[in-house]
Amino acid sequence: MAQRSEALRSGRFYLPTTELAYTSGKIGNITPAFNNTYDVSINFNKAQGGLKSFIDGHGFYDQNDAGSQLALFCSEAVLPGSDMQVAQVDGLRQGISTKYATFRRFPDVLLTYYLQTDYYTNDVFNAWMEYMSPSSSREELSHRRMKYPQTYKCDMEITAFSKAIKDTFSKMNQTSRFNNILPSSITYKLRNVFPSSIVAAPLAYGRAELIKTTITFKYDEYFIDRTSRVGGTLAESIESDRIVPRISVSQGDSGSTNDNIVSTASDAAVEGGYTISKKNLKTTGQLVRADNAQYGDTFPPGSF
Repeated sequence: MAQRSEALRSGRFYLPTTELAYTSGKIGNITPAFNNTYDVSINFNKAQGGLKSFIDGHGFYDQNDAGSQLALFCSEAVLPGSDMQVAQVDGLRQGISTKYATFRRFPDVLLTYYLQTDYYTNDVFNAWMEYMSPSSSREELSHRRMKYPQTYKCDMEITAFSKAIKDTFSKMNQTSRFNNILPSSITYKLRNVFPSSIVAAPLAYGRAELIKTTITFKYDEYFIDRTSRVGGTLAESIESDRIVPRISVSQGDSGSTNDNIVSTASDAAVEGGYTISKKNLKTTGQLVRADNAQYGDTFPPGSF
């Protein structure tokens, strides 16, 4: 008889409603999350240059931390995704197409902001792009020279969190900021962010509507941190637990199926990679590929 599906073996085909708030398992709170509680902050201090002071100069008043002050006006945000670029090899096994990952790519992030009556939001992002590509003059036809990336790239945090910021006792008493508790959350920490496009905000006669502007951001990568609250217990992620350790298979390990092929990573190898033993490599093509994997396009010391 065929093996039953996991849904039937685990009993998940029947899920009482109470399980949504008071789960009997050890997987934490399984209450569905909502999309209207979030925060977006930009760390302009990350840029190695005068970006922050240049943007602060557009505030006119006491706006000296645009990254935090604009968090309230972000009307639409996204939790970033990622794409895995895949290559395909046909015929490595007869009649089979084998697919494998080659690159991980991070799509653009689009954020939409409300504009204030003094249009401070629009001025901040235009100032950011002006700093990236400053004009030489306003009086005559100017030219532009691009800044170095480290002078305009910043860090960004996008955090989605639950509304459960009060315990049972606090809900029955007067609310204040001093009896708040940290809720469940997830934070995407984007590295080396900069704006690549500011979408034109339309203006029109007729019924008045709030003006919004959408900004497209490029970035290099992101990391994820998370908190989880179940009752009075709060668990937080640890950075060391979220980094995949390097795999090193010691040569001659009887428990390994790759004996004499992969040895412990050394300083000569690419960071995070492996050194390759050539004992079991017979053909010229195998030796060439091993050298390319270990040394790249350079010649190893002592090869001549």
